[in-house]
Amino acid sequence: MLRSCSKNEFDEYIDFAYELATDLTRSGYPTYCDGIKTKAMFVERSLKAFERETEHMLLFVYEGEVQGLIHYYWIPDDHYFSTVSFNISRATEQALSEFLAYVGERFKGYDVFLGFPAENSAVKFLAEQGFECIENDYNNTAFLDRFDEITENNDLIRIDKENYESFKTLHCQIEGDMYWNSERLFADLDNWVIFVKDKNGKPQGAVYYYMNIDDGWFEIFGIDIHRDEYNPQLFMELLNAALFDAKRRNGKVMTFFCDKEYEEAVIECGFTCVGNYLCYKTHIE
Repeated sequence: MLRSCSKNEFDEYIDFAYELATDLTRSGYPTYCDGIKTKAMFVERSLKAFERETEHMLLFVYEGEVQGLIHYYWIPDDHYFSTVSFNISRATEQALSEFLAYVGERFKGYDVFLGFPAENSAVKFLAEQGFECIENDYNNTAFLDRFDEITENNDLIRIDKENYESFKTLHCQIEGDMYWNSERLFADLDNWVIFVKDKNGKPQGAVYYYMNIDDGWFEIFGIDIHRDEYNPQLFMELLNAALFDAKRRNGKVMTFFCDKEYEEAVIECGFTCVGNYLCYKTHIE
């Protein structure tokens, strides 16, 4: 059974909820197994459910006992729905079944995105329910204080609003229905760092990362290669440029979700693999 969780109840179950959050088999994404996020961060983020009008938290009760919590949010203008936490100790499939029924009644017309580690049984359940797997990536963490030998790459072009078309040419090839499409990135460009590799006036590849200057945690959202060609040398050149720039900005850590084909290159650049991330999507009619 799902029911609303009060702040007092959350306070009561904090330790239990965080324990689940650090177990890949019993939690969803964003994960707290990445060596970055802490219990204090978990609590701070969870409390937003009781402060924001577009967030809510549910308790999952199974066989008379609380077995976990689900913290979700939505973006009305974009009809976008996802979870902040999906931490369940027992009967994950039952919790998902009830949650999808709950969401289906309240968020008609929304696109629902649910991310889980490959170790969680939720991925099998969602696949069986016909959800589309739109991401199958490897989650990686770079601790920038361990990087001493990165050198600056002066061959790359920093993108701003004046030369944005160079990046857009690449990004439009792969953006599909991703949230951070060319238009949203352009509108929010002040919070992003984008580098493009150019050859004879034509963009060959780009890397783009989001800056969270307050806590020194940056995230690479993507590396785009022209025509989606496999090019590990260019890939590593772009990746190292982002690492150098983030470290120059006194960054502490960097997150990067990458395709399996480039995971070896990512590890070679000094990242640590957290695990395999899968994201499922469905549309509520």
